[in-house]
Amino acid sequence: MPAAASIVVGLLLGAAAVFGVTLMVQQDNKPPLQAGDPASSVLNRVEYGDRS
Repeated sequence: MPAAASIVVGLLLGAAAVFGVTLMVQQDNKPPLQAGDPASSVLNRVEYGDRS
């Protein structure tokens, strides 16, 4: 009985580790950047008002 419980706990911990590593790898990407209008923004930050 203790051996069976140990196997079950080991399998659960292994599955949790694989799941956690998979989530970390998937979240290691940059989000897509939306291109701004070059005529109205500098470094993708909108500037309001007249600059003259």
